[in-house]
Amino acid sequence: MARKTAKKSLVVPAGLRIVGVRVGGAVALATLGGGLYLYHGRHAVPVAQAERPVVVAAAPSPPVAAPEPEVPPPEPPRRDPSLDAVKPMPANLRTAFDKWLMGAYAKCWKAPETLPDGDPYLPKVRVALKEDGGLASAPRLVNPPSDPAWKAHADAAIKAVKGCDPLHVPDKYAEYYPSWKSKTVYFDPTRN
Repeated sequence: MARKTAKKSLVVPAGLRIVGVRVGGAVALATLGGGLYLYHGRHAVPVAQAERPVVVAAAPSPPVAAPEPEVPPPEPPRRDPSLDAVKPMPANLRTAFDKWLMGAYAKCWKAPETLPDGDPYLPKVRVALKEDGGLASAPRLVNPPSDPAWKAHADAAIKAVKGCDPLHVPDKYAEYYPSWKSKTVYFDPTRN
């Protein structure tokens, strides 16, 4: 007679099923990790054998400063003659200079031949000179005549100053330039 075999089903309690899933997951992770180890293991160096960099405590290096742009040396201060101490011109040299100046302008002055009637008129011209004797600015008539008859004499004085420009100032007066850089020149028509 034939025997019937009955299949018995295996009943796994619920608590075991959870444990089995956990164990099965752990086994799967271990297998995966082992595979990765085998794959990379040939090239991997264990941490204990890996060469570690040597760290030496050293003083911090000073910061490297950017090169400073070249700065040209400062220019020496320019001499301003007006700030120099004025060396006073001795009285005898002042008198000699004024005589020389009047003589220089007298050579260039051509006064009209006739003198008008009435009070005499002496044209006064203010001149500003440079150190080389040239005019620093236009000459200026200080006292314009009230009588139009004397206008020709005033014009002749201005023309004389402009005609003598530049004056050739003698060297002996050069160091006293602040004393003669501005002068008022008198033109006497009676001495012409």
